[in-house]
Amino acid sequence: MVTPTVSSFVDSVIIRPIVVAINSLVLASLMSYVMAERLDWRPITVCVTCDILAVGIDHFKDQEIIIGACGTTVLKRFAPLFHLARMFLVLNALLLVIALSHSSLEMTIITAVFTTPAFLWATPFHLPRIDAILQRFIPAKHGQEVGYSSSIPGTPFVIKRVPGMKAIFNGIIRGCGIFFVVHSAVQTSWKSDFNVLPWTIIDIVIWSTVNRIGHAILVDVRDFYDDEKAGVPTIPVLLGSSFKTRIVLTVSQLAVMMAFLGNPYILGSACFAIALVWILGQDSPKVYFLLSIHSQSIFIIMYAASVINNKIF
Repeated sequence: MVTPTVSSFVDSVIIRPIVVAINSLVLASLMSYVMAERLDWRPITVCVTCDILAVGIDHFKDQEIIIGACGTTVLKRFAPLFHLARMFLVLNALLLVIALSHSSLEMTIITAVFTTPAFLWATPFHLPRIDAILQRFIPAKHGQEVGYSSSIPGTPFVIKRVPGMKAIFNGIIRGCGIFFVVHSAVQTSWKSDFNVLPWTIIDIVIWSTVNRIGHAILVDVRDFYDDEKAGVPTIPVLLGSSFKTRIVLTVSQLAVMMAFLGNPYILGSACFAIALVWILGQDSPKVYFLLSIHSQSIFIIMYAASVINNKIF
């Protein structure tokens, strides 16, 4: 077992959630600008805080298990950090409540619909009927090969263990979910005749969904051998190899490029994503995969910089 450190705890529970949420920040800001020609703080705050809470709580639980297994002495040493992490998460929860209190009921419901799977990502449910349905989609041979635990009677249902759906959930929540949250906030002031070249809202939704699915699959490529041994049915495990997965990711990004040839920012992002698909692998440090998260953010920021530059000069 890896010995926990202060730096690894802070990185996992505080820094990493913030880094992930930056993508939601710039994406929600872009959607708000394209739809309403302004930055609406409510959906932006909701998207950012939900990201931080979903990732932060998940990592917080992991750290509780890891540090708790090290004994009482280590647990006491980390007590102040656990307190700091709780304060950090409570602050974000408070910001989320404030933003929702200034929003419509529709926006609150949409937020709940898209964030509930993220908050219950690793929560076990004892639902034998759902488990039985999932078995129909898992070939018996494959289940035996990877040791898929769901075939064991009485094993609880866990969302992240739905075959191949981990990455798709990620893309839908962070791609489509952000759109619906922003749209519910700005729909009364949506300027349908507002032309923000080279963007259209449908382009952004498709691009973001494909991009986030691709990032989640790429992270699973890094963990391919561990997931295969543990029986976690990620898309790389279902495809049977990292190489096949890289081919699929490359083809999907090429399809995005062909669909949006008129948008240089999407083209640049897709090229960057393809490069990362072939550069990053099982031996790459985890921190390098943050580039994949922000293969979208980087180019949105470049667009924002060009808009600000044009307005100033």
